[in-house]
Amino acid sequence: MDEIKIPKFVIDLTNYLIAIKNLSKVYVTNMQITIQQFLEFINVHKFKIKYDSIEKMTLNDIRALKNSDIYSFIFFLAESHYKINSRIVKTEHLRTFFDYLFTIKHSLFTEPFKKINAERKIQKKLPNYLSLEEAQKMIDLYDDSTDPIEIRDKAILHLFLTSGLRLSELKNLNIEDLDLDNKKFSIIGKGNKERTGYLNDMTKEALIDYLKVRDTLISKKSNNTLFLSRYGTKMSSTAIEKIVKRAYKRAKIKYDNFCVHTLRHTCATLLYRNGIDIRTIQELLGHVQIDTTEIYTHLYDKNVMDVMLGHPLGKFMMADAKALCA
Repeated sequence: MDEIKIPKFVIDLTNYLIAIKNLSKVYVTNMQITIQQFLEFINVHKFKIKYDSIEKMTLNDIRALKNSDIYSFIFFLAESHYKINSRIVKTEHLRTFFDYLFTIKHSLFTEPFKKINAERKIQKKLPNYLSLEEAQKMIDLYDDSTDPIEIRDKAILHLFLTSGLRLSELKNLNIEDLDLDNKKFSIIGKGNKERTGYLNDMTKEALIDYLKVRDTLISKKSNNTLFLSRYGTKMSSTAIEKIVKRAYKRAKIKYDNFCVHTLRHTCATLLYRNGIDIRTIQELLGHVQIDTTEIYTHLYDKNVMDVMLGHPLGKFMMADAKALCA
């Protein structure tokens, strides 16, 4: 979808969700797209193209809507071959929209969504993750390298696999976020929420090795970003994705179904299979809802756990959980 064109009362909602509810810009943008789609549908099918642009819609138009109008839109999504999970997400976007107008802004006198039942709970797809042996290959990939770029890539892989960072979190790390003496670092996660990440010994050493060669990447213009490109600039998401893809290839791991996020899932899976409490993993991954973290309970396998306990990557105690994953 091109430029998002929405009325002012929808802009007010997005500002509220970002500033007050602390939701991520990506989530709010997706909600804007859903509301734009809904209003365009209503403009055509209920108001018979009353407006040449939905930006001109008013709250009186919203007050005129009935439950049947919402059901019509949901049916339209189904007829347009939107998958069940997409329809559920879009329905919840609209529920938030109407709840905001009724509860927060007091702009509506009735609750259009009050009698709209949610569809069945989204079936969560089990995430892809590396086996223990594959994770070990990735960790060991650049152990003997003296190339500054590969030393940098080694530190990146360590942080993904042992701290469970999101790509955006790693990309935005700064030098001052590190506290190597205390083996921890600050992370700005989704919704600008800050949490603390923890470093085990091998990840700390990988970072120390990288910091020793980081100066060779710095350009004339000072840059506080932790991970730099070979030109001394802040790395893009695409560049980091290429680093991970190259590592999969060098480690001879089929990467067709794997991506950067696979490393985060691997970190969480290794933790859970070693008996780490799901609430601890939730905190370390920065998940707001426990439901997001509970997907890892479906990956539990006692036999695999017993094997892992004897593996080098599995040799850590419960007290060291935070040193393995943030």
